Amino acid sequence: MTHVSTVTGHTGCDDAGCQHRVCRSISGPKPLKRHKVLRRGDRLELEHGSCRKVWILLNGMTAMCVGLADGRRQILGLDVPGGIICGMSTGQHSGAWIEAFCDTVLCELELQVAAQFQADNAAPSDGMEVIANLFSVIHQRLERYSSHLVTLGRLDSTERVTLFLLDMAIRLGRPCGQAVFVELPMTREDIADYLGLNTETISRIFTRLKKSKLVQFPSRSSFSIPEPERLERRLPLPVPHHMSLDQLETFLSTLHGHAASFDGVRQ
Repeated sequence: MTHVSTVTGHTGCDDAGCQHRVCRSISGPKPLKRHKVLRRGDRLELEHGSCRKVWILLNGMTAMCVGLADGRRQILGLDVPGGIICGMSTGQHSGAWIEAFCDTVLCELELQVAAQFQADNAAPSDGMEVIANLFSVIHQRLERYSSHLVTLGRLDSTERVTLFLLDMAIRLGRPCGQAVFVELPMTREDIADYLGLNTETISRIFTRLKKSKLVQFPSRSSFSIPEPERLERRLPLPVPHHMSLDQLETFLSTLHGHAASFDGVRQ
């Protein structure tokens, strides 16, 4: 795998002419938010310490990763459009980063800028709604990481792959008759690093699922599930849920209110 530590480009959201509803819902000065454009393999290195920034995934797909001393990579979580990423390093001496699996656009929100404004210009209670909604985002990510720990620790290799495919079908799939079709910009190596397996095991299980007609693989970057309910019955636990549209809009509306007041003072 090629490691790229630099971002291919970034612009202020106002300059980017973004029409995405996420960006339009947040008004504020350029230091508060900006676009980051990444290509496959590009990384955003995360700072050690508290959550200083939040990224909203507008297009593409990313992974939250950590590296081991021997160069191996562990993927902790996956994010698709609409996801809110709060990056926290796992420790002072272990690097963590966000990695793009394809052409990706992120909207980066500077929490430190907003927090400093609140500290300097507002009553302490004014920032409580922002804090509460940010905590909700972090709490949901912790739930997802906990669910993934159960997957890695208690499920066998076939169950891990089955759960992964169903999860991607829910998050990225589109209906195709009775089936669900998924374009997945992940290699076998990416999937292996997420599920704690090797690429040979991934390929072997894919072949087994294909022969059983539970999953079809039209290409190396796509798959379809003819009967999702039939596949889900093979799992000992439900497929995890993710942030709903209502939760996302609540989070964004809170940021919008505080960003607007910030912008008004700066004008």
